[in-house]
Amino acid sequence: MRLGFRLGSHELRHGLALAPMAGNTNLAYRRLCRRFGAELTTTEMVSSRALRYGDEKSLRLLERGDDEVPVAAQIFGADPETLACAAQEVERRGFHAVDLNVGCPVPKITGCGGGSALLREPDLAARCVEAMVRAVSIPVTVKIRAGWDDRDRNAPAFARRMEEAGARAVTVHGRTREQKYQGLADRELIAEVARSVAIPVVGNGDVVDAASGLDLARRDVAGVAVGRGALGRPWIFRELRAAFEGRPVPAAPGLEERLELLRELGHGVCGLYGETIGMKIMRRLAADFLKGMPGAPALRRSCNRLTALQDLEVLLRQALEAPPAQARAGAAA
Repeated sequence: MRLGFRLGSHELRHGLALAPMAGNTNLAYRRLCRRFGAELTTTEMVSSRALRYGDEKSLRLLERGDDEVPVAAQIFGADPETLACAAQEVERRGFHAVDLNVGCPVPKITGCGGGSALLREPDLAARCVEAMVRAVSIPVTVKIRAGWDDRDRNAPAFARRMEEAGARAVTVHGRTREQKYQGLADRELIAEVARSVAIPVVGNGDVVDAASGLDLARRDVAGVAVGRGALGRPWIFRELRAAFEGRPVPAAPGLEERLELLRELGHGVCGLYGETIGMKIMRRLAADFLKGMPGAPALRRSCNRLTALQDLEVLLRQALEAPPAQARAGAAA
């Protein structure tokens, strides 16, 4: 394995990154992941146009902690000048890198030419990166997919264009835009991208445990980014670090510790967005944490009714008191 790379002045020993995810990678969640070993965290994607014109809702997505080092902000768009202005705003706010989203498959984003739509416009994407590089002193990185569809899996050539344009690293999600999040990530293609460029390549896709992380880490990548595999399981980074170092993989936290992490997350999210909005966000985040717990189906349904921190406390108490699955099965018999 050739894991590890430098991003600006920061050394990422294992190249362990939390992938940006809309609606999930807020500051409170990023802090949990860093505690368990994530070395690089990235904000939710933010509209470059919204940043250029000072949209308050978008600016709130750029909350970062002084203890969050290094941290990147991800922006999307398809206009070089607007992206350059947005990158400058990111730098002014103290981020250590700015990442261009060329991976989002959502029609709302691709329909405006952003996200993975840029995979079909490599010349435009290169101009976007060049404009960002000229505008800031922090590293510019790019998140891409395998390609637009199976007929155009152009990630290796596209990554070379990004390198030529000045990108300092590329993260590759091993699915095409057409796949969205279905099917399997193409890890051989990720390895091909890593062999095609001199800049660090971070692999992304289907990392759900230590074994899948090790498999990706052995594909010539400099780092591994975890997305959906970290939802409700921030401790996956502790497991990956142990595996990468050849140590025994530690056990997942017990029920009480998991619930305490969920409580901490709830308070953190409400501290960022206020209780009303924060609890709406926590409906989804709490449901992720409750997967696999005793009584999980009923508990997860209760997440839809979270409106205040007190509701979260009730949910935590119910989760702690839920009988084990074997006991419920015996009672039913």
